[in-house]
Amino acid sequence: MAKQVNCPCGETVRGETDDELVTNVEAHMQDKHPEMVGTMSRGQILDMAQEA
Repeated sequence: MAKQVNCPCGETVRGETDDELVTNVEAHMQDKHPEMVGTMSRGQILDMAQEA
């Protein structure tokens, strides 16, 4: 089941699997929030996820 994370910047990041979601959130952080790179664990990202 697809999941999503709603970033405080207004973007919604989605993934079909947990792995894809984490990869997409990390890519979003790299692109839009480089100061946050490396500050969130996989578990923290998944804790923020909602069903899409």
